[in-house]
Amino acid sequence: MNKKIALVSLLVCAAASSVQAEERSMLVLDASGSMWGQVDGKPKIDIARDALKTLVAAWPEGRSVGLVAYGHRHKDDCADIETLLPAGAVDAAKMGAIVDGLTPKGKTPLSAAVKHAAEALKYTEEKATVVLISDGVETCNLDPCALGTELEKLGVDFTAHVIGFDVNKVEDQKGLRCLAENTGGKFISAANAGELKTALEQTAQAPEPEPAPPPETKPEPPVLPKATLTITPAEVIKGAEITINVESAEDITGGGHAHLELFKVGKNVAAEHQYVYEDKKAGGYKPATLRVPSVAGDFTVKLLTRDKKHVLAEAPLKVIEAEVKLLAPAQAAPGSKVEVKLDAPLGLKGEVRLYPQNGTKQVGIEYVREDAIENYKSMKFTLPEVAGAYVFKFEAKPDKKVMAELPIQVGGAQP
Repeated sequence: MNKKIALVSLLVCAAASSVQAEERSMLVLDASGSMWGQVDGKPKIDIARDALKTLVAAWPEGRSVGLVAYGHRHKDDCADIETLLPAGAVDAAKMGAIVDGLTPKGKTPLSAAVKHAAEALKYTEEKATVVLISDGVETCNLDPCALGTELEKLGVDFTAHVIGFDVNKVEDQKGLRCLAENTGGKFISAANAGELKTALEQTAQAPEPEPAPPPETKPEPPVLPKATLTITPAEVIKGAEITINVESAEDITGGGHAHLELFKVGKNVAAEHQYVYEDKKAGGYKPATLRVPSVAGDFTVKLLTRDKKHVLAEAPLKVIEAEVKLLAPAQAAPGSKVEVKLDAPLGLKGEVRLYPQNGTKQVGIEYVREDAIENYKSMKFTLPEVAGAYVFKFEAKPDKKVMAELPIQVGGAQP
């Protein structure tokens, strides 16, 4: 699929939820130096310009929209953020002329730019939506995750949708994804046709309802198959993985697949998505797994029909802040074996690694495995022969986030 078409489609989908409600929206465009990079032989800034023009050309009349850009005036300037068009009635020609005049030059202060746009929309007083288009990571030492939490806390009804354009590495997507999730918005990666299709399915909004037919021709409601959902565990710490079992004696896939979507209570945009398929060998339906967002709160898992028009079943899920810690001796002899335990609720996956204090090269690793009695099995480490200060770290999958640390002194303390 052509990357320009993909980006246009993603922009329309990300903006859809904002234009359906009576709130103001602000587009934030990355005009940093990296936008001179090419995709399919064309500079990314040119693809972004065309995408924005297509978006605003179809923007509904009477709905407010504005434009913020960053990195377009100076090099190495984290304050290079400018409101190019205040939120107001759309003027497609004017916005097109403005984006055509942008020349990528500088850094990527994406967090400050999103906050700038939110403040321009008076997000603490009114409903507001920001759509960020960026091809890279934050380069100005701000934390997108922390910003998302702040905006969600202070905003009346604030949402940030983030489009990662040509951001292919999982590590580079991390901050962009977190910013969106922490405000109840959607992170969408414009990378390839397969990912684009999935992103569009997750972000697509229900169509406007058809006018009610005359009473005498009102169709009978569809007879939907009955189904139940079982979530394991039903209460999970943020960032952990859950398993969802679907039970039904009827066909819920329509000969293809059904959908599982995770919603934060009070939000209408899915935070995560997974497909449901028949288990043709064992019968029934294959269990599905989802990794919950890195934000605590009450969520709902919904089972949707193949066309996503009907909810077949739903189940509550609580994502909690929970203490995650490692248990091990504070001191042990060089070359000896020690037992290390992960003390945390079920649902986490990853590894416990041993590092020299202030070092980055591991000297030991054990994999975390669940246990029916103590949640997680004990791990045995053989300590280094070299005395000194070391530290155990639990690194959770899939992003190797360090969720717990524990120091250990090998041999006597250094003078």
